[in-house]
Amino acid sequence: MHICRLIRDGFNDGFYNMAVDEAVADAVEKGASPSTLRLYGWKSPTLSIGYSQRTDKKIDTGYCRKNKIDIVLRPTGGRAVLHDKEVTYSLASPKNNPLFPDNISGTYRVIGEALSKGLSFLGIDANSNSAFRIPHSEFRNPSCFATTSQYEITVDGKKLIGSAQRRFENSFLQHGSIPLENHHDKLALCLGFKEGHKSKKFVKLLKEKSIALNELNGRVFSYDEVIDAFIKGFEDVFKPVPEDSNQGIQFKISPLTEYELKLAKKLYERKITSP
Repeated sequence: MHICRLIRDGFNDGFYNMAVDEAVADAVEKGASPSTLRLYGWKSPTLSIGYSQRTDKKIDTGYCRKNKIDIVLRPTGGRAVLHDKEVTYSLASPKNNPLFPDNISGTYRVIGEALSKGLSFLGIDANSNSAFRIPHSEFRNPSCFATTSQYEITVDGKKLIGSAQRRFENSFLQHGSIPLENHHDKLALCLGFKEGHKSKKFVKLLKEKSIALNELNGRVFSYDEVIDAFIKGFEDVFKPVPEDSNQGIQFKISPLTEYELKLAKKLYERKITSP
């Protein structure tokens, strides 16, 4: 039986959220912490960018500062995501965990199954798609939700959950955005699309390619309701099988360790003072 720590977090600023994800990933990499599933929210709008994404040409930092939208660097790759009114999941695990294939594609697939199962508890029929690409456009797809990668979650062909993964020597970290609402106009301005034809075209593209939870089933889902559903989804997919009770995950609620708290504090201070 594999024990996985479960952290049900609240609403925090973007610097804290990324600092904690990095601290947990570091501890799991060093074997100091077990596999960890963390679910959390954002207390204010935050734009996160992939660790290799450049901000000089893609992000309107002036607009973000003026409108109090923090810009944070994710420890994973991928494109820009505007976090606002959403649930975010984060999963860190050793590579030698037998429940996850030892490759990025296989890990995406297994986690995708858990995410899809979680959505089913909300009455949503989702698909974990094979990869496809949007034809080249003038936008060069700076937004995560303008494209769908392998095993990301879609509903009726529209991307619902955007995920990113980073693999280290001994472990991996995957986290993703589950939007309750979409803020396409605000995202367009964050990405430098001023009011006008280009902005409208970009927003139209996002609306065609992505969707939010509260646009489905004619109802509004609460933050706690969504977290409950995704915890059940992970527990269901990774539950022990009757034939082999040793193969499965037992989720155990547990806080951050002292090592993780100290590292997260150090990372937070570094992030919040960085230009």
